[in-house]
Amino acid sequence: MIILRAIGRFFARIGRWIKDTAWVQPLLIVGGIFAIIFSIPYLTKWVKSWFNTGDTAAQKYYSSKKVSLKNAEDAKSDVDGIFDYLEEYSKTNTVNPEYKKKYGDKFFLTLVQEDCSSCEERYEGFQTLEQKWGKDSFSEVSDETFKLHTIYVDSTNKDGDNLFEDVYERREVAAMFEETISYMSGEYVDHPYKDNSNDSSYVTNLENLTDREQISTPTTFLIDLTDKAPDWTSPHGVREVLFSFEGTNGSDGVAKARTLLNSWTNVESAENVFSKAYRK
Repeated sequence: MIILRAIGRFFARIGRWIKDTAWVQPLLIVGGIFAIIFSIPYLTKWVKSWFNTGDTAAQKYYSSKKVSLKNAEDAKSDVDGIFDYLEEYSKTNTVNPEYKKKYGDKFFLTLVQEDCSSCEERYEGFQTLEQKWGKDSFSEVSDETFKLHTIYVDSTNKDGDNLFEDVYERREVAAMFEETISYMSGEYVDHPYKDNSNDSSYVTNLENLTDREQISTPTTFLIDLTDKAPDWTSPHGVREVLFSFEGTNGSDGVAKARTLLNSWTNVESAENVFSKAYRK
């Protein structure tokens, strides 16, 4: 009790001093105002933390497949490498063995970003496909390897500069995407998915690929550099482009996985929306 009374007397003296010293009060008020102003970012972050328990399952999954943008400022990132791979293929029509070892010659390449609700909704399609790959009703790909690579288009460096923008401009990705639009929209050869799907925004989303800031996420490219690629595959190896890939018989993870599998296999079937044999 003696200690508590001593602490109480100490604060009481401070209170009387502030009360008796009038010039201190405006300084305390001004100081309090600035303290509140400067603490707002931290308060905001603290409040957000109430609702954010860490990375979502979707972000953890996409991050595990991430192609790094580290050293993009110096044109030495892995994302630079993957676009170099596709550019080299378009000019030589041969697969670089080093790049093939690193990325494969057939893979999904998906553009994602953080805080992307559509990315969250569609990750279970990839995850389910990977889990079921080569098994049961997914057995038709048992002799192939599932590959998914992701690029975070909102990645920034410590100065806040967008790293994907560097690659997009330097590697003339817009030109590659413009070529992709021509093939996917059926300008050069009929494209089954464009003709068969009921995605009314498909062509608009394709056209937005030539404007980095308008790119829809997730955007998924099926890259096929094998000799089995169909005739609508672009010179850079882009065989399909998907934005919203709900299943034809539902919208759960299995249905989305089946849509992704159908794009991968391109089996001629009345049930496969990526097939010329498809019938609505």
